[in-house]
Amino acid sequence: METTVAISLTLFILTGLCAGQGLFPQGPVNGAEGGTVMFITNLSPPAQPFRTISWSVGGVSIIVYNSNDSIGPVYGDRITLNKTTGSLELRNLTLADSGEYRVAITTATAETINGSTELVVYENISDANITGPSNHLFANVSSANLTCEAAGNITAIQWMKEGQPLSAGGNIFFSEENRKLSISPVKRHDSGEYVCKLTNPASSATASYRMIVNYGPESMTILGQHIAEVDTHTLMYCSVQSVPPATFTWLFNGQQTGVHEAGYIIKKVSYNNSGDYRCGARNDLTGNVISVGQSLSVKDKAPPPLSPEGAAGIAVAVMLVVVAVALGLYFGITNHRNNSTNTTETGSSHAPGTSQGPGTSHAPDTSHGPGTKGGRVYENVGPPLPPPREIQGSNIYNRSIK
Repeated sequence: METTVAISLTLFILTGLCAGQGLFPQGPVNGAEGGTVMFITNLSPPAQPFRTISWSVGGVSIIVYNSNDSIGPVYGDRITLNKTTGSLELRNLTLADSGEYRVAITTATAETINGSTELVVYENISDANITGPSNHLFANVSSANLTCEAAGNITAIQWMKEGQPLSAGGNIFFSEENRKLSISPVKRHDSGEYVCKLTNPASSATASYRMIVNYGPESMTILGQHIAEVDTHTLMYCSVQSVPPATFTWLFNGQQTGVHEAGYIIKKVSYNNSGDYRCGARNDLTGNVISVGQSLSVKDKAPPPLSPEGAAGIAVAVMLVVVAVALGLYFGITNHRNNSTNTTETGSSHAPGTSQGPGTSHAPDTSHGPGTKGGRVYENVGPPLPPPREIQGSNIYNRSIK
């Protein structure tokens, strides 16, 4: 075991630990006033306890650990010593605690390890504040200077707008220490919240300032219908960009209406509302005035659209009419055909008891003379037949008997 300790001590010597090199992390230890710091060594707990550990600052003893611990008068309740690694915790820091801290460790084999590190105690940053212009700012005319101030040790200042970092360029300028931000001339988009963040290695603080850039009125339009139906409701709205908000005046056909709001409402449109409307806007702070006009025509009210039930009813009615017409045509045509058939059959019937031989023509009905009421005349169909020939001395029947 003693051989292991000896080898470890030899390595410490070779790496310069006896001179304090590498015993602490590089760079100073930073602390905030009233806070706590740790002086942490790179040593691992040894196989055998250290004989002595001694800490001091500026030649003043903080603690000496051996068989009888000895603590400096101002460190009694402010320190905690790690006896296995030699690390030290220091609490309730004051600005006077800044300085070079040294440690000396004696091992079980009477070897000595020395080391040192620097402590810088920073005053906490407090009372951060931004001072800005006391007068109104006007776009493209005014300039603005913002100054960031605070109490405490300040090592860096960063400016942001709406949460985004600001950098120099365009109309934005910074002083050498970044304490002052200058904007010249201010633009519309320069309105917003500005924040400065002040930091040191141990603390930070922020301050904010809201800048208002006045402009307008500008980019004016009237939103609304150009045509309205009688007895309906209509609205014309005057849209304009302005800081502070503009005041409005409405004219109808060149006459004051008494309306001083952005919206012009006509609850029940009549034909008398047809004409020219003009909206005027004024920024009382900038003194600028702008206006724009729009015409309104009033027309008759369109019939209300059919409901689904009404449309279905009309469709059913039309279908019934079509069916009725179709049925009427069908029965009319059928009746006409029946009447034509009956008339033809009556005109071609034979007189009772009269026989017709081949080629014999129909004898005309002479029961009624010309002009007699109810008389019918039937005409032969086909060419007339020649009268029968008489055979001298006999007739056809007698000749046939012979």
